[in-house]
Amino acid sequence: MSPPGDVPVRLLKHPGPVAARRWDSLSCEKARAFRFLLIPGRSLFDGIFNAMKAANVSAAALTLTGGTFARVDYCLAAPRPGKPQVAGYTDPERMGGPIGLIGASATLGLDVKGRPMVHCHALLSGPDGQLFGGHIMPGESIVGAVPPVVFARAFAGEAIRQRYDPETIMSVFHPAEAEPATGDHHAG
Repeated sequence: MSPPGDVPVRLLKHPGPVAARRWDSLSCEKARAFRFLLIPGRSLFDGIFNAMKAANVSAAALTLTGGTFARVDYCLAAPRPGKPQVAGYTDPERMGGPIGLIGASATLGLDVKGRPMVHCHALLSGPDGQLFGGHIMPGESIVGAVPPVVFARAFAGEAIRQRYDPETIMSVFHPAEAEPATGDHHAG
């Protein structure tokens, strides 16, 4: 019996072949931990990318908490009936601030072209106090007057790289051997 108000879980069946190995991982014995503040008035991407670049890091798992955003561009995952992928992102929405950051999880890695990319999902509080969240557009989302705190776990010798996934028919992050990044960046 389900608890009152419990929502049934939907199972999404992707169109491609199911991978024999469901999880990829690499061990990193030289991982380092960092704590830093984002810079007010700068984009979420710039704040993460520049701090990690200064530490000579190209791959990291990040947790963000507290602080504000002056503006957030975000989208949600949604079903895509009749499309090759069973789910995708909605069109981006923009919300002006101040917007409180409850918490976020982000990944710094390389996109399919080898450019630095930040992928971020967050829970936020709008100016009216309403909670909202989703996939944050890091290049367009601007840090507010109170800088969020970022806790980063940086990986040495390994990378996080976006690559095509035949099951979902999308490019997603996977662990990979480290390669030098190109000079361009992508705010993902």
